[in-house]
Amino acid sequence: MSQSFLHRRRHYAAALFALLASTAQADTLTNAISGGQVNLDFRPRYEFMSQANKNDANAFTVQTLLGLASKPVAGISADLQFINVAGIVDQYNSLKNGKAAYSLIPDPAETNVNQAYLQYAGIPGLRLRAGRQEINLDDERFVGAVGFRQTPQSFDAVSAQDEALPDLTLYGAYIWRIKNILNENVPSRTFLSEMSWTPSPLLHAQAFGYGYGNQAHSAIPGAAACFLAGNAQVCNSATLGVRVQGAIPLGDALHLPYDLSYAKQLPYDSGGAAVNAQYYHVGAGLALPELWLHADYMVMGTNSQGSYGFQTPLATKHAFNGWAEVFLVTPPKGLRSLYCTLGGKLMGTQLAAIYYDFQADRGGAQYGYELDLSATRSFSKHWGAGVQYANYRRTSYGVNTEGAWIFVTAKF
Repeated sequence: MSQSFLHRRRHYAAALFALLASTAQADTLTNAISGGQVNLDFRPRYEFMSQANKNDANAFTVQTLLGLASKPVAGISADLQFINVAGIVDQYNSLKNGKAAYSLIPDPAETNVNQAYLQYAGIPGLRLRAGRQEINLDDERFVGAVGFRQTPQSFDAVSAQDEALPDLTLYGAYIWRIKNILNENVPSRTFLSEMSWTPSPLLHAQAFGYGYGNQAHSAIPGAAACFLAGNAQVCNSATLGVRVQGAIPLGDALHLPYDLSYAKQLPYDSGGAAVNAQYYHVGAGLALPELWLHADYMVMGTNSQGSYGFQTPLATKHAFNGWAEVFLVTPPKGLRSLYCTLGGKLMGTQLAAIYYDFQADRGGAQYGYELDLSATRSFSKHWGAGVQYANYRRTSYGVNTEGAWIFVTAKF
């Protein structure tokens, strides 16, 4: 048998193996896609906002999320989610549309990729992600996706979550870019770490450390602020803290939920020397299956000069310190929030009323008061709707602000 014939046989065999391998890979990819899931979410929302010295704002926007999730193959899957925010009525200041005479509603029209990541979950208890992803840690007090806004916050990051040990969860992430609620990309050098221990419903204990590092060369409107003068890095901070919360049974149906937190914030990654403040939160209440009352005292402290207030640059801020969003950036003299929440369910509708008393941490000056009201209802696993209202009355900080929202949610 000639050498040339043997050579041709080896060449044909290699070509055949390559063809079979490529065919197998194509079949695997086809199965991963065809066996995946498609998710479609809509949220049309009307929002009214009235702020002193501004024209009243009216916004009717529609958020559309289209998600594609592949079937896992050898523990590896891919998720892709597109977002579109359409501005049907745009008589408002989105911070990007040039309508500064109107009150602020930071929901600009946009089309973008909201999430796009690869995930590995082939080892029980372990989940690895790489790419653009939403991150919601604990109650989102420090890190969240800001789901209330029509454009969520997502992160270009690598993250790892380990739940291999009973009752213990470890989480870590490195973020190199933040896509904020204004659809802006903020370059970042941010680290997240968290350890949670939940031995029973009576106790959820958590220790965390977050390092926020804005790497932009100039100010970006949607990036975190802190009232300090300087470059874009002056507000960079590291936050270390602990939290314990749970619910103590007081009978067959009655429970006492509690929540205790403490954190310390210092400069990080070229942050200013003035970045030095403490945070603590104490909360407790009484809860029946369809009625609950909760009282909270939250302090976002200030430094010894009263020039820097404790900040939460990556948080879902709308959920804290009032829906009127007067305190998205903590004032230099800090913020004390005393608030009470009364909630319940009536004929399938979730009702809530929250009343806030706001004061400065340093000096104790009265900032103002706020009342928030909410009624939401799920009609099925696909449809829901809600009405919400916020009214902030100024004493010495901010401006009188009144807002209202009517929305429908659809998930398929």
